[in-house]
Amino acid sequence: MASLEALSKSYSIKKAEVSKLRKQVENKLKEAISKKRRSSSGLTALDKKKEDLTRAKDHIIQVLNQHLSQKASIERLKIAAEERLKQEQDAKDQVKQQSEYGAPEEKTSAVQRLKYVDEKIAELHAELKERESNQTRLEKEIEYSEKEKSKIEEQLKKQIHAKPALVEQLQTSTKEEAALRPKFESLLKIETQVSNALTTVQKKLAAIAAQKRKRMAAIAAQKRKRMAAIAAQKRKRMAAIAAQKRKSKGKAKRKPAKRKIAKSKTKSRAKKAPKRKAAKRKIKSR
Repeated sequence: MASLEALSKSYSIKKAEVSKLRKQVENKLKEAISKKRRSSSGLTALDKKKEDLTRAKDHIIQVLNQHLSQKASIERLKIAAEERLKQEQDAKDQVKQQSEYGAPEEKTSAVQRLKYVDEKIAELHAELKERESNQTRLEKEIEYSEKEKSKIEEQLKKQIHAKPALVEQLQTSTKEEAALRPKFESLLKIETQVSNALTTVQKKLAAIAAQKRKRMAAIAAQKRKRMAAIAAQKRKRMAAIAAQKRKSKGKAKRKPAKRKIAKSKTKSRAKKAPKRKAAKRKIKSR
């Protein structure tokens, strides 16, 4: 019994120590797994964001190239319109000279040509105005696209700088997990074994305690039975003593009564005797 109690105490102490160490290793393992998951998810999110930013950058570059191409085209058309406008203005100057210094027939023809040239110059002015408006709009869009492109490139640079730290964290946490997991599993196995051994010892102690209680209960029952028998014998003895006392008291009470009866008998005999004598006397007188 004492050896089992000592063994149970030893197992309890060992279980507490192993449980404490196992919890410490488990917490470190959880932290390593958490770091690994965070770094892994961070890298995944980083790659996804990088893909999104790359697509956005490609789209902006494509739009920017389109705008630049349109701007270049507008500039070419504007230069061509300005050249035509210059030509038309030169032609207008010539027509004016013909209308002023030419023959009457030439003046009539010059007036018609001047009207046509004025219309052409007006069209060219309207075209140039439209080209300038489109050029201004495109320049604003080009400026906006370049700003967006710069922002995306800055974000990509930040991600490039952030990725090595996440990769290093992932590698470190993976190594920590690989080192801590076998240790945790070993401690968990030892804890289970100690717990099972402690349970077995506690069951044995419980069985011994149950047997002891059963034995003590049997001893107590025998003691109660013995005490009950002693009490019964005592009551029986006391009852016999009481009965004997009652019997002796009854005898003591009956003896005086007999004496009185004897006295009364002697008195009655004394009274009856004279009657007999009187009877005898009467016979004799006759």
